[in-house]
Amino acid sequence: MTLTKLNDELVIEKQKLHALLEITNAVNKNYKVKDIIIQFETVMKEYIGIPKLALINKRSSWRCILNYGVEGDCSELNIQEMLTVKSTTLIAESELKGFEDFDVMMPVYHKEKPLSYLLLGGISEDAMLTFIQSHVGFVQTLANVVSVAIETKNLAKELLKKKLEEKDMKMAAEMQKLLLPSDLPSNNYIDISATYIAKNMVSGDYYDFIPINEDEYVFCIADVSGKGMSAAMLMSNFQATLRANVKYNHGNLTLIQLAKELNKSVINSAKGEKFITFFIGYYNKKSRELKYINAGHNYPILTHNDEIQELKIGSTALGIFDEMPSIESETIIINPNTVIVCYTDGMIEVENLQKEQFQTERLIKAVSKNSYLNMSEMNKALFDEVDNFRNGNSYPDDTAVLSLRII
Repeated sequence: MTLTKLNDELVIEKQKLHALLEITNAVNKNYKVKDIIIQFETVMKEYIGIPKLALINKRSSWRCILNYGVEGDCSELNIQEMLTVKSTTLIAESELKGFEDFDVMMPVYHKEKPLSYLLLGGISEDAMLTFIQSHVGFVQTLANVVSVAIETKNLAKELLKKKLEEKDMKMAAEMQKLLLPSDLPSNNYIDISATYIAKNMVSGDYYDFIPINEDEYVFCIADVSGKGMSAAMLMSNFQATLRANVKYNHGNLTLIQLAKELNKSVINSAKGEKFITFFIGYYNKKSRELKYINAGHNYPILTHNDEIQELKIGSTALGIFDEMPSIESETIIINPNTVIVCYTDGMIEVENLQKEQFQTERLIKAVSKNSYLNMSEMNKALFDEVDNFRNGNSYPDDTAVLSLRII
């Protein structure tokens, strides 16, 4: 080997080492992905002399994040064919189809997970041997550094996004708890207790007790179709509309008119994408009249002296039709010491280890058996029954129970 050739090779190796240090420093200094890619492109063009290149990287899906010397945006490349390559491959000597514009394919793996594929082209037959002997290992190392850096940044972004979402969800959960009544009455006229279990941080279940005056009050329970933040937001809006109408407009609205107003509100908020099942009861202590509407909700259980009645009369769920096709209310006289249990479907859809659901019949028996207890103790007894039945299985949905004893 001549001294001149040796000097040339030393210069090239120094350039490569300098290029590797530059990119490594860029990674360590937390440069943006686009800046790291620009440096990588400069090295491949100027130091290695690659005329044509495409770097295919995976985030949520495979996409080309860098290409030059290539016609188009590489969107026509056969990704499934590409994924069969496990090591550096000369395309001309392989059976790969759709990559004829390139000469070399280099997969980049990390812990058996493919991160990127580097496609190199425009290398002449005369230059190919030199490239393989002198540069292929360096290019592979450089591609590994760049791909792992991109993967690390993507994971960091996803982790940050997840933490921010969790923070938002925790705040939403705290806000939602504030919307539920915290001081339910227990006195000589009425005993009320509620138990609520959220499947996730935020819930689409809702219950409420709204005093109108000393003799009148409204109680209700509701469940939004679907889960997550959108269901919780819809329910929060629903609660605000309901409370405003009950507190400030109760003298001008019948229960049927109120249900129609709430239906309009759900239609406007959900745009037909979600609906709400809903039960509302209005009670007058002096007349002992209970007026109610059940809008597609699980039938509340009313029990008195071992007799059971399900409160079924009403309409379809809210938010399904622009104009509710039919709606009825029912008025019943409440005898002293009557118990009413309102619940959402998480209570009866819970399964045991044999995939059998708890169902309404078991809940009715549990209510009948425990209705002599005060409402807080009865709710605990009901959940004990469900917990024994599910035997460790999780609740399938948000679960709420609102129980009242009218004395």
